[in-house]
Amino acid sequence: MTLLSIIIPNYNYGCFADRFFGSLAAQSMPLADVEVLFVDDGSSDDSLEQARKWSGRVACRDFKILTPPRSGKPGPVRNRGLETATGKYLLSFDPDDEMEPEFLLCCVKSLDSNPNVSVVYTDYYEASPDGKSYCSLPDFNPVHLRTQNILPTTAMYRRELWESGVRYRDNTSYEDWDYWVQCLIAGGRFKHIAEPLYTHHFHDANFSQHAEKEDGVAKAHIVLNNPGFFHRAVQVWAKDHLRGRAHAPSFTRGYIPTNEDLAKLSDLISKGGMF
Repeated sequence: MTLLSIIIPNYNYGCFADRFFGSLAAQSMPLADVEVLFVDDGSSDDSLEQARKWSGRVACRDFKILTPPRSGKPGPVRNRGLETATGKYLLSFDPDDEMEPEFLLCCVKSLDSNPNVSVVYTDYYEASPDGKSYCSLPDFNPVHLRTQNILPTTAMYRRELWESGVRYRDNTSYEDWDYWVQCLIAGGRFKHIAEPLYTHHFHDANFSQHAEKEDGVAKAHIVLNNPGFFHRAVQVWAKDHLRGRAHAPSFTRGYIPTNEDLAKLSDLISKGGMF
């Protein structure tokens, strides 16, 4: 079995290829037992040419270029790569970001040395035209996922989670959040590596920026996709929000309300404090 499969979902990110693949080729961990699955979602730029160029430069076990029909969302594109992956460990990594040299080695070592851990995730840098900053993530607590997503797309995990039936769903723009909830429900155990081991670049084409426009709907679908993980009152909120009910607002961006939040809102409404 291959040690690691890296799934790279791509749409018109050819301009970032040299930066991303350069960071992959510069990893301190040898790539001889790593397979790369570049999954292109119908790009109209030079993405495929760039991938072909780098397929001959990255000294990995295998470099596959997949071109499924266009879906327009990263989740199904990742699923396509994961269906093909043969690795013991799995990783999805967006090609507009870049890895620090120790990223793969640290994640693989952490999984190798912690057999009870299913998922490892690291701190990271955020880079924008205004500069670069260190983003420190919290240690994992299952409660976090009920209200917000504290896990990055770049978490590495054991293929047993994928084989248990976990999949990226296409009915929510917060597909990563939904995916990690599924992993937790499937019995996944998470470990935080408190080092900044990759850089996330902000730019106008980030899919996450578009996803934020659908914030309330995306969160409601996460709740209804995983009903056993959320309080019954939160499930009612999700259904009412999708119906456009005024008493079921979206709340703060990136935050799913708790039962307590909803009780306070109901009390406020009953006292005439809203609407």
